[in-house]
Amino acid sequence: MVVHGRSGNLDAYLLADKVFHQTLLEASGNEMFRALNDVVAEVLAGRTQHGLMPASPNPAAIELHDEVARAIRLRDEDAAERAMRAIIDEAATAVIEGDRPDA
Repeated sequence: MVVHGRSGNLDAYLLADKVFHQTLLEASGNEMFRALNDVVAEVLAGRTQHGLMPASPNPAAIELHDEVARAIRLRDEDAAERAMRAIIDEAATAVIEGDRPDA
């Protein structure tokens, strides 16, 4: 995700973002979370397809995804939850405020 985000290739970034979230949902071991995979993928795709993503992904969002992965690797549940909640908050704020390239 980091490489694609920094390159500004939104299609490659979107694919990596979908895989990231799918991996987390499936690894949760929770069937209800797994069932959300298509919904999450559609929200991510819609945000890109409807111009709700900036021309290049927000560096803070990229760092938060990295924090989630790092926290999971270190088995730090609290840090993973904080970073994941921050990702959700960042995405919600971006959509509400119209985080568009022309905004």
